[in-house]
Amino acid sequence: MDIVIYNDEAFLLRKDEQFMHIQNMIDAKKRMLLEKQKKIKQISKQNCFLDEVKNDYMRYYSYIHQQKRDQMKALEMLNNYVSDLEKSGEISKQNMNDAKEEQRKILHEMKLIKESLDKLMNDTEHLSDKLKDKTQGTK
Repeated sequence: MDIVIYNDEAFLLRKDEQFMHIQNMIDAKKRMLLEKQKKIKQISKQNCFLDEVKNDYMRYYSYIHQQKRDQMKALEMLNNYVSDLEKSGEISKQNMNDAKEEQRKILHEMKLIKESLDKLMNDTEHLSDKLKDKTQGTK
């Protein structure tokens, strides 16, 4: 009968070891899930921050873009006015030369503003692509 008890003890010992092994696995999985949950929470905060930055940048971009467009309209009006003065012939030769010089300056300024707008557009597209890559990489 001692042998049977010994077998029962050995059986119980094996079962206890199996139980401890399973319990250790459960604890390890639990720790892993908690770490993943912390990481997901951190990434979620980063994504919210990136969204806020993107929204701020888009508001700033829209404002700058509108300012540049307004400048272009004002310069176009000045350019048209100078052209009208030249066509009317109601100004002196000296004033005509001055008007042409001003018109040249206006056209140059319009070119600079257009280049600035183009750069702003390219920078915005580049930033938008980077943000998309960043947010897609965290999902």
